[in-house]
Amino acid sequence: MAETQEKQSVVDLIFSAPFLLGLVGVGCMVYGVADGFRVMQFFFGVCIVVGSVMLHLIRKKDWDAHWAAMDQAREAHEKRAAEEAEKKK
Repeated sequence: MAETQEKQSVVDLIFSAPFLLGLVGVGCMVYGVADGFRVMQFFFGVCIVVGSVMLHLIRKKDWDAHWAAMDQAREAHEKRAAEEAEKKK
């Protein structure tokens, strides 16, 4: 799987959504601690960082293969439905 994936450039990795969201989360946590430990800012920073890590892990999955399998299943279902409709006629 790693051989088929394209290598992303450093610029693409830095400006990716999970990385930028993670930076926002870290910024919220730093602001929450630096401003006399504000619980809500720190909490939302933690939530954002956890969400960005989850987004990164979800995007790592091979979604193209998943959608190809879903298309094959849909086509097989449509073919069976068409054959059953032909039998009823």
